[in-house]
Amino acid sequence: MLKKIGLWAGLALVAFTLLWPAPEGLNPAAWRAIGVTLLMAIWWMTEAISIFMTALVPLALFPLLGILSASATAENYGHNYVLMLLGGFFLARAIEYQGLHRRIALAIIRKIGTSRPKLILSFMVATAFLSLWIANVAVVLMLLPIAMALINQDAIDNQNSRFGLAMMLSIAYAASIGGTGSLIGTPPNMVLAGLLSSMYPEAPEISFFTWLKIGIPVVLLGLPLLWVFMVRYFKIQGRFAQSDAIIEEQWVRLGNMQPGERRVLILFVITALGWIFRRNIDFGWFTLPGWSNLLGIEDFVHDSTVAIAGALGLFLISDQSGGRLLTWKEASQVPWGVVLIVGGGYALANAFGETGLAVWLGGHLGFIGAFPPLLLLLAVVSIMVFLTEINSNTATANIFLPVWAAMAMAGSINPLILMIPATIACSFAFMLPSGTGTNAVIFASGQVRIPEMARCGFQLNLFSILFLTVILYFIIVPLLGLEVTLPAWVH
Repeated sequence: MLKKIGLWAGLALVAFTLLWPAPEGLNPAAWRAIGVTLLMAIWWMTEAISIFMTALVPLALFPLLGILSASATAENYGHNYVLMLLGGFFLARAIEYQGLHRRIALAIIRKIGTSRPKLILSFMVATAFLSLWIANVAVVLMLLPIAMALINQDAIDNQNSRFGLAMMLSIAYAASIGGTGSLIGTPPNMVLAGLLSSMYPEAPEISFFTWLKIGIPVVLLGLPLLWVFMVRYFKIQGRFAQSDAIIEEQWVRLGNMQPGERRVLILFVITALGWIFRRNIDFGWFTLPGWSNLLGIEDFVHDSTVAIAGALGLFLISDQSGGRLLTWKEASQVPWGVVLIVGGGYALANAFGETGLAVWLGGHLGFIGAFPPLLLLLAVVSIMVFLTEINSNTATANIFLPVWAAMAMAGSINPLILMIPATIACSFAFMLPSGTGTNAVIFASGQVRIPEMARCGFQLNLFSILFLTVILYFIIVPLLGLEVTLPAWVH
């Protein structure tokens, strides 16, 4: 029923913008762009049709409604950051295909310890680290069987234990937090990077290294706080029999490191270093030259160049067992739909800019300039955290980041002051299975009920809002050297 309502409501809004004259000061193309944006927002939220097909709506409607030409619309689906995301997916799939992710996870778990609190911490650290590079859902699915073995053993020792519930939720939440750490960790990060370059061509590029300065502090501070919260909330303590044996059994099953694992690890490290050291890194007193600067090609290459070069290497290098590090059969299983959603978001942002819709929105939101930036940031984080509970985090970023950018401009505030927090907040939805894919996977395990997830997640949401507001405003903004006032590149 909800899908049918959403389907017709979206179409009705587009029809309304075609039949009703545009508001004063807004050109007809921008008015129709509002209709398409609302249609996509409703279809994404209600899943009236596949959320991935909804992302292709601009390719059909923008040219037909005179919003953007077909070629201008299509360019957004082949954006540099779309290709970087695709290359990152290929690298992540190769790590899974060769089994390297399981070895990394078990090595971390064995190192940290196997008491109940330490097991939760070790799974959180392993999950967050892998989620920096691999799709969050894939990481959770990989760790689920190991966690279930421990949970079943714990249930034998203590039938009233809440260890299983705490473990499941901790894995889901750690995957979401870990994904914020790198540019390829979760799609909303890529949405922000691409929207910024599309809406503000003169803005400084958000490179892989730039994002590390945003995401790593969030992960390094957020993960320990999450662990303390979970251990205290569920009153987790002590040890249980066989925990060491279960982890050791899983480790022994892996055997010696295979040539394919070793080679994909080397290629991945080279790719990551290529991202980090692509451009000059200025330490103030010293500038470390980037490899593109040394080669004189800094204006020709992008992080997407590195991603695709690394992906090509996967298909070229042998795994010493008769195959390659990645085959097309395995590569075809990457989440292509997410790539389309990111491209659809870039198309929406392009329409906001080209039709003058962003300027019009900004002109009607000038009242926000009277509010302190810290209060605005708190409001943006709160809205995005709870909106993501009922909508895909990638779709939420696509819909609202251009709006926050327009609001920031209207208030003479640096758009990044609102856009970066909004992006990070998209990954901090902890209440419902619909919030993130990781929540859905954990719910499907049968170990978690919705009321339990909602009670814990609601408290964690409130805590996260305060945490993100403080760390983003007082640590990340100074770390990036962002001006709070409107920067010159906006114009």
